[in-house]
Amino acid sequence: MLSVLLRKKEGFAFYFVLQDDAGSYGGGLTQEGRLVCERECPQKELMLRTLINKCKNDFVKEVFSEDIWGLPLERFGFTEENGLYRSSWEALRLPHDCKEAP
Repeated sequence: MLSVLLRKKEGFAFYFVLQDDAGSYGGGLTQEGRLVCERECPQKELMLRTLINKCKNDFVKEVFSEDIWGLPLERFGFTEENGLYRSSWEALRLPHDCKEAP
């Protein structure tokens, strides 16, 4: 079973714990506005989507992250600036690959 639950953690605006059959993995938004995730997390895209959704719902003005996700962050509204990826609330998005029915 897979779950992603919001938890309190010092130093974070919000923090989630993703739990699967193999273990628990954390990720969140630091007080400085950085999106982070434990390196060992096997579901990084799910964690990133969870964090972006929370940022959008909470109207977080700006976030940044390193290229730790194994995904093209530009798809999610980030732009690369000197090795960091930044996005404003307006630019953040949750892309999907669904095709419209003909």
